[in-house]
Amino acid sequence: MVLSPHFDDAALAVGGLIAEGVRAGIPVEVTTVFTDGPPESVGGRRRRAFADYAVRRAEDDLALGVWGTTGRRLGFRERLFREPRPSGPLPLFRSPGRLEDLSYVADIEAAIVELLTRPDILVFAPLGIGNHIDHVTVAAAAMCAAAAITDGDERVAYYEDFNALSECCRRRHPVARNARFGWRGAPGWARPGSGIKLEAMSLLMRGPSADELVERAGRTGAVRWSVVAVALTKDVADIKIDAVRQYRSQTAVLGGEHAIASMIGRSHERRGGELIWRRYSTVGQCIS
Repeated sequence: MVLSPHFDDAALAVGGLIAEGVRAGIPVEVTTVFTDGPPESVGGRRRRAFADYAVRRAEDDLALGVWGTTGRRLGFRERLFREPRPSGPLPLFRSPGRLEDLSYVADIEAAIVELLTRPDILVFAPLGIGNHIDHVTVAAAAMCAAAAITDGDERVAYYEDFNALSECCRRRHPVARNARFGWRGAPGWARPGSGIKLEAMSLLMRGPSADELVERAGRTGAVRWSVVAVALTKDVADIKIDAVRQYRSQTAVLGGEHAIASMIGRSHERRGGELIWRRYSTVGQCIS
């Protein structure tokens, strides 16, 4: 089960992992959390690209078809269209000081706990790199759900979000900064124009990360983290990029599909594949 905050996030981050799972005969489902927006168009070209949910759902159907898998939509409303409506980008990347102030976090946690009642389920959630509030919310909910289940940390893993293509965003995240990569290997060098814009996103980040919020709330004890790079063969990487291309309304906003494909390709090359993180108790054993 891959948790995707928005329709395109799973494809951008772990589209290869999904493709590999399907090819291996493992049942894979992509659960998208924030799948509701305004019923009407809203002002501004950039915002309209996110507001047309009929188009976004159709794009998601096409991507699921590329993978040959199924999807589920939880129906929560994304921050861009919640009240008070943000007047600029900053509120989208500003997390509150308390876990309970994250909208929907308890409901999303309950949905993940319900998934984990099945002993055969392995959940992949975003780590929240880049501090987009919707990603932080899903990450925090997953961490709380893992803590609520006896073997939760064995069955919940965390992937690096699309904004992790920015090494600045990675180094500002308290978990990801423990596995740094050199600046010369940054994915943005594949398309410097788009890469600079992606690195600049780190300037918008405000507030604690998901793991910090969960720790402040006393929902988890002392933990350590380990990371592994999931290498992708060329054909699996091609399936990932093909899935990403289906989200045309979103790739246009993110710099264009060619720039995205180039940066993702460089990330796979320089970082060894898609990066997956696991948590384990400091008094327990490291999960390999």
